[in-house]
Amino acid sequence: MSSEVAGYFERLRAHLQLGESVESDVMRELSAHVEDRVAELGRRGVSEDRARRMALDGFGRPRTLAHLLRQAQMVTPWSEALLGASAFLFVALIVGVQLWHMPALAVGAAAAVVALTLYGLWLGRPAWFYPWAGAALTMPLAAGYIAFAVLHRELPRLLAGSTDNLALAGIAGAALYFPVGLFVVVAAVMVAVRRDWLDASILLSPLPGALVAIIGMHRAGGLTGGGEALSGTALLLFGVYLCMSMATLVVLRAPVRSLKVTMLVGSALVLLSGSTLLLDPGGGLVTLAGRAALLVAFLLSPALVARHA
Repeated sequence: MSSEVAGYFERLRAHLQLGESVESDVMRELSAHVEDRVAELGRRGVSEDRARRMALDGFGRPRTLAHLLRQAQMVTPWSEALLGASAFLFVALIVGVQLWHMPALAVGAAAAVVALTLYGLWLGRPAWFYPWAGAALTMPLAAGYIAFAVLHRELPRLLAGSTDNLALAGIAGAALYFPVGLFVVVAAVMVAVRRDWLDASILLSPLPGALVAIIGMHRAGGLTGGGEALSGTALLLFGVYLCMSMATLVVLRAPVRSLKVTMLVGSALVLLSGSTLLLDPGGGLVTLAGRAALLVAFLLSPALVARHA
């Protein structure tokens, strides 16, 4: 084995964390693949050094390949699982303190979520990436509510003929946002589905809670509103996302795929359906059952997309 190949495999082994016996099998298979690829390229007239580089380039970066191999083995290290679970803990803190009343801190928190999501994307989408990407996807939802608020305020003025050019630009921008925001969410889900529909379901899991928060905010008077009703909703959703953080830790560490799916759907069903029932106690069991069915369909929709893709 050349020093170049040995160096690549050494860096790969440093990131694998699969156990000695599994890592040895993986290295043996990859080494055989490199030898076969080099031999194939050699028959085409490619020099041995160039063929070796081309074979290693086909694997991608060692860290990214290690993430993919761990995912195939259903192994997520504690460090990655804790980092993924911290995404929902972070959202719980944002909702619990009603950070939207503090614009500077809200912008800083949003920037932190986006930065960590982009870092995970650069790393090759490790297991912790999808909870953070899901937290980032709550931002288009929040921006959609702002666009709705602009339309709700300015459209009556437009119909009454008392709208200026700045307001018209705001109406046009708000109306344009909805297809753009929908495209962003759908594109993110489709990218995740191509890799694993379960990743896409994790990506979608924060959105129902964010929708509940927006509904509660709207009932309390919007972004500038407040009062006891909004505080109660924020406290409730703080508890929901805190529990989702613990459930995400279990999902990421679960060694069996069926357990991952059961934990994801079960925890979301209990927590989010319970929260909507508490927000609307007069809804009754029929309403709760309907919400539960919609939630399950929403979380499992990536499986249907993956099946027909």
